[in-house]
Amino acid sequence: MTLRKLIGYIHLWLAFITGIIVFIVCITAAIWEFSPEIESITQPYRSVKAQSDKFLPITTIKSIADRAMPKRYAERIDFEGNNKAAIINLSGKGNYKAYINPYTGEVLKIANENKAFFHWIKKGHYSLWMGDTGEVIVRWSTVIFFILLITGIVLWWPKNKAARKQRFTIKKGSSFIRLNYDLHNVLGFYASWIILFSVLTALIWAFSWLSDVEQWIGNGGKTLETNTSHVSLPPTNHHTNWEKIDSVYNKTISHYSGYRTALVIFPEDDSDVFNITVYPYQNAYHYDDYYFDQYSLKEVPLQNDKYSSANGGEKLSRMNYDIHIGRIAGFPGRVAMFFATIICASLPITGFIIWLKRKKKKKSKLQ
Repeated sequence: MTLRKLIGYIHLWLAFITGIIVFIVCITAAIWEFSPEIESITQPYRSVKAQSDKFLPITTIKSIADRAMPKRYAERIDFEGNNKAAIINLSGKGNYKAYINPYTGEVLKIANENKAFFHWIKKGHYSLWMGDTGEVIVRWSTVIFFILLITGIVLWWPKNKAARKQRFTIKKGSSFIRLNYDLHNVLGFYASWIILFSVLTALIWAFSWLSDVEQWIGNGGKTLETNTSHVSLPPTNHHTNWEKIDSVYNKTISHYSGYRTALVIFPEDDSDVFNITVYPYQNAYHYDDYYFDQYSLKEVPLQNDKYSSANGGEKLSRMNYDIHIGRIAGFPGRVAMFFATIICASLPITGFIIWLKRKKKKKSKLQ
């Protein structure tokens, strides 16, 4: 058996093992790609009329949210722009959010996000709707899918110059069988180079040692300390300084001429801090974290809490989500990732048809 034939067998049987999983993960990824735009259209309570007046005080919005549902209280507030509702995460079992007009204080919607369509899509993408067991299946299927992409590129590679042209283009006016073959090989080849980035970032999230490798690469071959993501304060007998949190918030965001999103996360207990996170741009990786003592409201500095002070490994790690969904290349990158995931979802189908045709052809030769 030649090496190429062995690779072909590996590609075939791994595809049989994970075909349905690849289809589900890729089709849910394609649906998720433009979820923010779809939600803004289908959920009008997310938007408000922009006004010249400033937002209501944070403490006022929090009080309104605290009263919105019995036995729940506001854990954090997301401000996503002058024409967007303030989104408040509510404590307790479930994933309830209150959408409040930040100018008037009107409660626009109390939503159980666990029942939302895109939450269901997200669960399918991460776990096949099977909980922890599904997450394990998806994790190892991602490893197999990575091998399928590499073996697929190897099998696509033309043996000579004469075969090169047909590998880059879909033959016009061909039969269904030939068209299906070209869809699998030609489109699969182009999509592979895009989807590889999404698969690699998924593997980094799935395996901590790969995350360490990413940090090591980003830091130029050095192991550096990264953000601990949690700050604890010694408990005191003082009361949380709610009165001045608005002035601290306004001072913090005044450092930015504009921002995409600003988050305010409230202390969970008497040893926790106020956390304000600002996303200045239309991406997920460039953000600055600010931590404040809940009693004195003095800033508590933390290593790598600001994007400018983060080391190379931390910056690279922050980029994972934007790379995963293609947003690292802006809107065109998201469009490219959308089509790549659609194509990859079709590969198990077109591949199965190719296998059926070859099996039928072999059977007819034996008869």
